[in-house]
Amino acid sequence: MKIRIFRRLYTVRKYGKQEIIDGYPRAPYTDVKLRLNVQPLSADDLQALPEGQRMVKRVKAFGAARLASADEYEGVPGDRLYYQGLWWDCVSSVMWEHTALRHFRSEFTLLPPEDQEAAP
Repeated sequence: MKIRIFRRLYTVRKYGKQEIIDGYPRAPYTDVKLRLNVQPLSADDLQALPEGQRMVKRVKAFGAARLASADEYEGVPGDRLYYQGLWWDCVSSVMWEHTALRHFRSEFTLLPPEDQEAAP
């Protein structure tokens, strides 16, 4: 059952494997449009985080697609979400099957200013 209520189209940047070009890591990417319900983390969500991670701005997103976090072993950066004029980095994406509305819950952290890229 797919319900699109509360979901809007957002740009998600999906990266491929990094290569070193002129001494700098570069990764090819494609921008895709996905329907997501994006929300700030609740007080309960923040309380569950280790103390040092509570200071980083975070959002959560609910949708039908599994998003990828960074894979250091393979050299693939995590997916990025363009939300409110800023890029956010995926740190987790987990399937929630506890209701008839099976979906993925993904969590993102705000990229620092030096890592922000141009708008899609």
